[in-house]
Amino acid sequence: MNLPVSFFIAARYSRASQGGRFIGFISMFAMAGIALGVMALILAMSVMDGFEGLLKERMLGAVPHVTVAPRNQQEMDVDEVSRAVTALGLETDVRQTLPLVQTQAIIQLPADLKGVLVQGVQSVESVPVSLASSVSDWSSFFEHKYGLMIGRYLAIEYGLTVGDKVRLLVSGASHYTPLGRMPAQRNFTIVGIFETQSEIDEQLILTRSQDLNRLLKNKPGHVQSVRLVLEEPFEAPRISQSLDQALESSRYRVENWHKTHGKLFDAVRMEKNMIWFMLSLIIAVAAFNIVSALVMMVTKKQNEVAILKTQGMTSLTIAKIFTLQGAYNGVLGTIIGGILGALLSLFLNDIMSATGINLLGVPGVGLPIEFSPAKLVMVMIFAFVLALMASLYPASKAARLKPADVLRYE
Repeated sequence: MNLPVSFFIAARYSRASQGGRFIGFISMFAMAGIALGVMALILAMSVMDGFEGLLKERMLGAVPHVTVAPRNQQEMDVDEVSRAVTALGLETDVRQTLPLVQTQAIIQLPADLKGVLVQGVQSVESVPVSLASSVSDWSSFFEHKYGLMIGRYLAIEYGLTVGDKVRLLVSGASHYTPLGRMPAQRNFTIVGIFETQSEIDEQLILTRSQDLNRLLKNKPGHVQSVRLVLEEPFEAPRISQSLDQALESSRYRVENWHKTHGKLFDAVRMEKNMIWFMLSLIIAVAAFNIVSALVMMVTKKQNEVAILKTQGMTSLTIAKIFTLQGAYNGVLGTIIGGILGALLSLFLNDIMSATGINLLGVPGVGLPIEFSPAKLVMVMIFAFVLALMASLYPASKAARLKPADVLRYE
C-alpha cells in the first residue's frame, strides 16, 4: 500500500516527541486532556440521560400526554379523535386513546386537608399502560363502588391503608344547603395503592369514572375529554399541533403535558446543555495544548522543513505533515477517552457497589444511566474535529516557512 510521504514523516515526528523532553510531555498532556474530557462528557451525558429517562417514565407515565377536550360543556366523542389519529397516520405514535374524566378536589383526611387531582378510569381496558403494572389486580378496584386508589407517598405521609375512609370534596359541582353553597362531597374507601416513585404519588388519586361523574352531577357514562398515551411523550407538542390542525379549533381544545410539567423538563434540558458546554471546555483546553506542542515542534524542526522544501516538497505537503501529527494526538486521545467513558457508563453502578461508594445516599439504589452509542460517536467526532482544527494554525505556520530565511546562517 502506497501511503503519502507526509504520513511517514508525521509518524516519525510523533514517535520522536514521545521521549522525556518537554515537547513530548506537552503532547502527552494534550492527549490525556482529550481522553479525560471525552470520558467525562460521555459519563455525564449518560447519567443525565438516565435521570431524564427516569423522570419521563415515572412522572409522565401517570400524566395525560395529550388531551382533547370540547370548548363547551358537551360530551366528548372518543371515536372522532380516534378517526383523526388514523387520518393523520399517528397510529404508531399513539399507544392508547382513552376517555378521561378528571377534576381538582380536596381530600379530607383525619387530621388535615390536601388538594389532589382526581382521575376517573372507565374500565380495565382504560387503564394507561404506564400505570397498569403499578397495581397487581385492577379488576378488584372496579368491583368497589366509590373506591379510591391513592399513591404510595400520600399513604405513607398520612398513614393511610387499604380500607380507610376519606371524604372527597369537589368544587366542580356544588349545591345549596341551609349553611350556604357547599361543594359536592362524598365518603370514599381506599381500595388500593399505586406507586410511580415520583411526586405524582402525592398528587394523583384514581377512582371509577362513573363514581366521579356522579359526584360531579354528570351522567355515569359522561366523557369529559380524550386522553392520548404516546409511545414517546416528548413527541407530544408535535402530535398535539397536528391534532389541533385536523380538528375544529372552534369546537375542541388540544393540550399536552408540557403545559403543566414542561418547566421541569426544560430545566433538566438546560442543565444537560450546560454540562455539555462546561465539559467541552476540557477538550478545548487540551486542543490548546496541541497548538502549543505543534508550534514548538515547528520551531524545533524548521531546519528540516526548510531542507524538505529545497528538495521540492510543496507547502501543502508540509502542512499535511503537522496536521496529521496533531490528528494523531486527537485520534489516540479520543479513542482512549471513548473506551473509558463507555466502560464507566456501563459498569459505574457495579464499580460503586464494589467500592462501597453511594452517591445518592440511599442504600441499594444506583445511578440511573442510559448509555447511547450514537452520542458516544458524536462526542468522539466532536473531540477529533476540535483536535484537527487546533493543528491547522501550526501546520499553516510550517507551510509558510521560507527556506532562505531559515538556512541563511547555516
